[in-house]
Amino acid sequence: MNQLVTSQSESMNSHESNGKYIYKTNEHFRKLATVMEHPEFREFYNLYMTDWEDTKTIIMFMKLYDAVEKHTKITLTPFQKISIVKEMIDDPQKRRLICKEFSDKTTYTQVKQITP
Repeated sequence: MNQLVTSQSESMNSHESNGKYIYKTNEHFRKLATVMEHPEFREFYNLYMTDWEDTKTIIMFMKLYDAVEKHTKITLTPFQKISIVKEMIDDPQKRRLICKEFSDKTTYTQVKQITP
């Protein structure tokens, strides 16, 4: 991976103009670039997504945070949400269920993508 970009300036100019076109015309890549270039997100990414295991763990936390948001009938503050997430993770039985459900869903997704 560390040898992906080795081109000189002529090729970089081509990538620059092509990237601008993609950014303007493709919402998926525009949002990817916007998120990855955001300093706070990049710091978070560099701290918690250093390898695939860390990435899976932090995605699980993010999905749990999202589930708390979606499945609560009242509006919660961010502080209340992180308190609930921590409480769930700190409870051994709940953590086991959360990890199992996340593992089942990610395993299913991987199998689904591989099979035609």
